[in-house]
Amino acid sequence: MKKSNKCFIMALTAAISLNFANSAFAAPTQEEINALKTEIAELSKLLKVEQNKDKFQEKKEKRDKLWEFKGDARFKYSNLGSSSKTTERFRITMDHPVGDDMNFHMRWNVMDDNEFGLTSNRADNLYSANGSYRYADFSGSDNNWISDAYIEMYDALGAKAITAGRFGQTFGATGFWSDAEASGGIDGIKFDFTDDKRITVGFANFGAAMEYPEYVTGGTSATYPNGDSATPYYFTKGIEDAFFLNAKFPISDKTDFYTMYLKEVGSARANALMTSNSTKPTEAEWSGGHELWGLGVKTEITDNVNLLGDFMQNRAFDDHQNAYYLSLRYKGADIEKPGSFGVNLDYRHIDAAYTRENNKGTEYYSILAGNKLSSDMTLAEDGIKGPVIGFQWAPGYDLLVEAKRSFATKYTETGEKADDYTSISLSTKF
Repeated sequence: MKKSNKCFIMALTAAISLNFANSAFAAPTQEEINALKTEIAELSKLLKVEQNKDKFQEKKEKRDKLWEFKGDARFKYSNLGSSSKTTERFRITMDHPVGDDMNFHMRWNVMDDNEFGLTSNRADNLYSANGSYRYADFSGSDNNWISDAYIEMYDALGAKAITAGRFGQTFGATGFWSDAEASGGIDGIKFDFTDDKRITVGFANFGAAMEYPEYVTGGTSATYPNGDSATPYYFTKGIEDAFFLNAKFPISDKTDFYTMYLKEVGSARANALMTSNSTKPTEAEWSGGHELWGLGVKTEITDNVNLLGDFMQNRAFDDHQNAYYLSLRYKGADIEKPGSFGVNLDYRHIDAAYTRENNKGTEYYSILAGNKLSSDMTLAEDGIKGPVIGFQWAPGYDLLVEAKRSFATKYTETGEKADDYTSISLSTKF
């Protein structure tokens, strides 16, 4: 029983006792009855006030309990040819309900695959007595960013869920192009029209999830191919504003069919990349160069074996860029189930980036758009083809070991041998 209710009963009992104490052996007068009614009415008001306080406190305690924080960390060693590096990733996520039909979600990449031994202040000439240099861009430095920060609204405007803010989005069956669990960085709004998010449409800017392309050095003595004075700039970039669609259709109890479409919009000037030139920003003229469509499938061969596949094409140019990714997966490791494991055999074929010349240099358009969204389970690179074998194992609760190895790797354009890739990582969560 609530404390306020107890107080009310005690007060009511005391009032009745006091009022009738002097008339225990005589009938109460009308004045005594009226006085008692007045006291009961006042006590009822006090009870309502106390009950409202209790309700407010209950809601506050409930909302405080619904602040949910989680985190994960990963240490990863990777090798490509003669180069190798060790990186670390540390992320914190937060969920909190906003009202009855909304939820706020945030993910902070405190360390975003930062290379051991490098910070934003020291790099390149690390062992030189003459000092060190700063990185020209973000590569290899201690960097962190908010990859997700969105509000999700339920059963609004005809949609099962509306997501607004910075979010992630999975495309296709394998997520080789984009996987929501790997990274967010997509700023905009999207609508999900089924409970299990089988049909999603949206409009967003993908720029935060794109890596910068090669930097073109300018200066007073530098010139473009046509002789004009050159200023420093990034000549091309990844996807900016775009409409997108992703859908999944079950065609049997064991098979799902996927389709996706993404169309970049905006004028050349709107998509131009602003860069610093000491005195004023300059624009490198650039036209939207991505119109992606794709098909995918996932089928359960046996209880423990699944086959996944995706095909994607950039139709923005006459010389279409193609990419496909196949993955045969046996079982699967679950970080919350010690002893669980999985093995996968993949094959990837990614066309080389499309290039074209103009009077200022070479434009460069990648079907992957230099994005950071690719699933941790896959290995996708521009202009590369070949098989990949992977292994995942949960040695203990909240521990996960993952390994990848590419072999017989070749360049898609020439067929010549390319460097093979190896990685091994240890992840934990809390």
